[in-house]
Amino acid sequence: MDDTAPGPWATEHRLTIRAQTATRPGPLDEATGARWAEHRKTGLLLVACNCGFTTGWVPGAEVPALAELTEQHGGT
Repeated sequence: MDDTAPGPWATEHRLTIRAQTATRPGPLDEATGARWAEHRKTGLLLVACNCGFTTGWVPGAEVPALAELTEQHGGT
């Protein structure tokens, strides 16, 4: 066996947590004619890991506890 050869490729755990936002055109500023975008959080979160785990978009209260996620998928 060649101990100097590179090891096999493997995916590592790497958590990503995203908060969903919704956007809409804000009111028209009649003085300038500008319309700013308004943003707000929807309350949905998505947790995904490089290993393939994902929660999909779920209410924040349904996301597993950070301690549980860290135990299963490493640090955030």
